[in-house]
Formats: sequence, C-alpha cells, structure tokens
Amino acid sequence: MPPNLAQVLNTLAHEIRTPLAVSQGYLKLYLDGRLTDADDTRQAFEQARQALGTLAALCVDMGKVSTLSESAARGVPERVSAMDFVKSLQSQDEIDGAAWSGDAGTRAIETTSARDLAQAVAIVSRAAFDEARDAPRAVRTDAGEGLIVLAGANDSLAALDAGPGAPDARPVDFAKGGKGLKLIWAAFVLDKHRVQTWTVADHRAAVGFRIPLVPA
Repeated sequence: MPPNLAQVLNTLAHEIRTPLAVSQGYLKLYLDGRLTDADDTRQAFEQARQALGTLAALCVDMGKVSTLSESAARGVPERVSAMDFVKSLQSQDEIDGAAWSGDAGTRAIETTSARDLAQAVAIVSRAAFDEARDAPRAVRTDAGEGLIVLAGANDSLAALDAGPGAPDARPVDFAKGGKGLKLIWAAFVLDKHRVQTWTVADHRAAVGFRIPLVPA
C-alpha cells in the first residue's frame, strides 16, 4: 500500500522544515546587520540559495506524487523482459558502485513505465545503501514466483532470503528516510506495479523487492 495522506503531509512538513529554517536564518542575519564581511555575506546568501533550491526540488517531487496518486491506472501496459529491466536498473545513478550477481530469468514484466519502475527500485535501494554507510554494497537478482531484487549491505542480503512472508519481515516504511518526497513517489510507483517490498525486523541496511512476472 502506498503512504496515506497523513504520511505524505508529515513527510512533506519534515522535509520542508530544514531548508526553510536555513534560508530564513541567513536572511535574518543579513537584515539584522550581522553580516558585515563581504565574504560572510556571500557565503550566507549561497547557503540560502541552496536551501531554496532544495525547496524547489521538493515542489517537483510533489508534482510527481500528485500525478501518480490522482491516476493510478495511468499509462498503457507493455511487456518488458526481466533481463532488460535489470539492465535498466543497473544504469540508475542511485545504484552506481554496487556489485551485481544472479540472473533475471527469461520471463517478462508488465509495466506502464519501465523507466519509472527502475527508478523507484533504485531510489529505495539507495536508502538502504545509505544505511549501510561504508559497507560493501551489493544487488542480487533471482527469478522465481516473481523477479526478486535484493539490495543493500553485502553481508545483510542473506537475511532477506526468506521473502516478505517471513516472520521477521516487514514492509518498507516509505514515510521515513530523509529523502524528500522521492521515497513517497517510489512507493506509489511500486504499489501501482504490485511490487512487494520488505526489510528484516529493525534492519534497514538491506531491502527486498518482489516484482510480478507475466505468467509463462
């Protein structure tokens, strides 16, 4: 299930608060006459400009979330081979530097946007990579009841092998993560494609995806 309205609004409020406070703070310093040095003034305005840029990026993400939430059936379904989908996933910047293993099988995925689906998987994977910090990052794929994609710290992937139905597995909480609204957008895309996601207990350094495959 995608995040509900309360989760979207809470995430939005959290993400807006920091860049808004930064820009307001530097502008107040200037208006109070506390920036007397030219270099300090330039640096303060640069920090405020970057914070406002973050707010602008949030507006773009809000538009994406709005479009998906208003039209869940948007797009014409097409079939893409699982192998081609994995190749598209490997090209995503968010997964750059990960070690890849496994295969995708010979079946296909039905999708209204293979690009959006690959980006959504990559965004959620990146959140797991960030939790892994400096640990070696890996992505493992396998084809069975669905296309399985496991991503995160290399030594954590085995914990996901039991799948989303395991006793200690739980769905990904897309309302957290400090990624702006990107995780919220990814949640709507994954839900639209009926993708199951899971982590294990309180372990956030690895995430699993089960993407439906077209019946053979």
